[in-house]
Amino acid sequence: MPGVGLRARLALFFVAITVVPLTVAVVGLQLQIREESREGAADELRLVELSASALVEAERRRAGDLADDLLAPDTTGTAGGTGLAAALAAADTDAIQAWLEGVLPDLENSRADLVVVAGPDGALLGSVASEPEFAPGVDVRPAPAAIAEAVRTRVPPAGVLLETREIRAGGNEGAVLGYLISGLWADRQLLDLLRVPVGTAFLAGEEVLAADGGTIASLPQGPLPDQGDIGPVTVDGGDALAAVIPLGSAAGGDVGGSPSSLLLWSPLPVSPYGPGLVLALLAIVVIVSGSVGWILAGGVVAPVRRAADVARAVAGGDLQQRLAPSGGRELADLATALNTMAAVLSDRLAELQRSKEELRGSLSRLGQTLSSSLDLNRTLAVMVETVMITLSADRAVLMLLTPERDALYVKVGRGIGSPVRRLALGEGLAGWVARTGTPVRLPDDRSAAPPPAEGELAGPHQLAVPLLGRGQAIGVLSLVRDEGGLPFTQDDLETISSFGTQASVAIENVMLHQEARRLSVTDPLTGLWNFRYFQIQADRELESASRSSRPLSLVILDIDKFKHVNDTQGHQVGDEVLIEVARRIRDSTRVPDVVARYGGEEFVVLLPGTGLDGAVATAERIRLAVYGDPVVVDLPSDGDAVGPLQVSCSGGVASFPDHGRTVAGLLRTADAAMYLAKTRGRNRVFAAGSAGIVAPGETGASRSQA
Repeated sequence: MPGVGLRARLALFFVAITVVPLTVAVVGLQLQIREESREGAADELRLVELSASALVEAERRRAGDLADDLLAPDTTGTAGGTGLAAALAAADTDAIQAWLEGVLPDLENSRADLVVVAGPDGALLGSVASEPEFAPGVDVRPAPAAIAEAVRTRVPPAGVLLETREIRAGGNEGAVLGYLISGLWADRQLLDLLRVPVGTAFLAGEEVLAADGGTIASLPQGPLPDQGDIGPVTVDGGDALAAVIPLGSAAGGDVGGSPSSLLLWSPLPVSPYGPGLVLALLAIVVIVSGSVGWILAGGVVAPVRRAADVARAVAGGDLQQRLAPSGGRELADLATALNTMAAVLSDRLAELQRSKEELRGSLSRLGQTLSSSLDLNRTLAVMVETVMITLSADRAVLMLLTPERDALYVKVGRGIGSPVRRLALGEGLAGWVARTGTPVRLPDDRSAAPPPAEGELAGPHQLAVPLLGRGQAIGVLSLVRDEGGLPFTQDDLETISSFGTQASVAIENVMLHQEARRLSVTDPLTGLWNFRYFQIQADRELESASRSSRPLSLVILDIDKFKHVNDTQGHQVGDEVLIEVARRIRDSTRVPDVVARYGGEEFVVLLPGTGLDGAVATAERIRLAVYGDPVVVDLPSDGDAVGPLQVSCSGGVASFPDHGRTVAGLLRTADAAMYLAKTRGRNRVFAAGSAGIVAPGETGASRSQA
């Protein structure tokens, strides 16, 4: 090569052993990354599959809960299904239909799309149902008779998820009189409730019942995977993964598995290197390598071949290969560069593997907690710690909305140092995220979102996502990386947003469980504690009073002439009077006092730490509050508005230990004093074994012997 100096030859030599092998290595690594991306997409779809299955089952359970509520005991102790059982025993279909329309006047706002009553032989006896939102042209809505028939055949029709409850004569031990079936349509409305971040559709065999976005134009093409598997499909001409989830059996019911299924699909990431580009790159590599090898024959050939062999080994995944420096300083520098590249790639792959193992362990711990724990504090703590590990965050805080939905308060904080203050809805970054439902990544979204408020968690790199339940925010999760940390990426934001969706479901499940526990000890009409809860608290307080010699009293109150209100104005007006009287009693007592509905129009108040005189004063305060202002009722009676009702009550007071050493004894004594107040003219308070406060307007002493 006349006229070409050593420097030019060394430059060509560097191109031969560096550019060409490195190009091959990059292509090989890109193919490897593409395969791992496919595996990652499959893992994400499996997580969405688990989440969607849990959401469908949660909605089905809510429909079953509605059936249980319809058959549950009401506040007077009679079975809610007594009227239904009597109608079933008499085979009175008109009464059954009237019962259904009476307990479910507005099915659109209930927890189920349809409720059907079937006889023991599967005959249809009554039904109410909303209109399903199936795809245009799809008409698979089963008739009520087919749904009732499913009780006998054990095979529910397509397009519906069912829950079945037996109706027995005389309680759970009697003969089966029929079945109460509640269910949900597998339609667009149920898809909207799922809110999973992938494409969704309900199928009945190969027929599409409802699709994400209301159209079936973009559904996956080609053979769908078997139920329970994940397989490749084509969506809009691109590669995607799909999963088919069988809707399964109705939990707690007798009807077998549903022929319907849920289809999920997610497009695969598009590789930047297509087959044409790879082939072109390989062709260039071959041409350049051949030309340079032919030109630089001789002593340069052997070191180049050794370097090429190492580069090909690295491209094939053998990152432990190293090139011994030889052939002069330039070749030694090249060998060092190749060795450094292999070492860095090896470290990065090891780091990715460690991160994958940490994520798998975190998700395993999170899954165990979400599936087994009903402790809200523990569940939220595990959620926050898991997402901190997953995204390598330095600090985190989870804030929940108050019951009034007007402010955010800190529920779980990690690494936050000084306390994070309470934020009004819309205040600061977290308040804005809760109000708008928009996730934020700082500093990238600084122009779209407000800065953190004073006293709020803040940092140079921050993520804040809403926790959404039933279409509205229930809280905000914020993560911070301090100075020196890498900024959060868009992938990080998508990861925590997906995590927040699943976390919201877990939080709602725990809150629903806590609400169910609360409802088991409260009176559904007045909102006061029920007598079961009162007995538990009274036993505890009596034991404490006996052990510490503290005073303890109780008051029994009865609304005067309440039967006259029911007889003349109707039971709806009577219920409104009970609700208002309960509110006035509650407002007239202290926080430690226990106010419960005793039964019918009677109430009982437990007064820990209060002696007889204080209890009499409290009872008199309640009496005056009840009698003070007439009760205004908005309900119509016989077509005319009900005027204000003057309501009064009579009370009896008993104190431990003078009037009884057991809860039952105190109740009997207070009840006797209350009865005495009734016989002495009503609208007054009497104390057992002492003087009772008389009603205003009486002459003489302010107390009389009870």
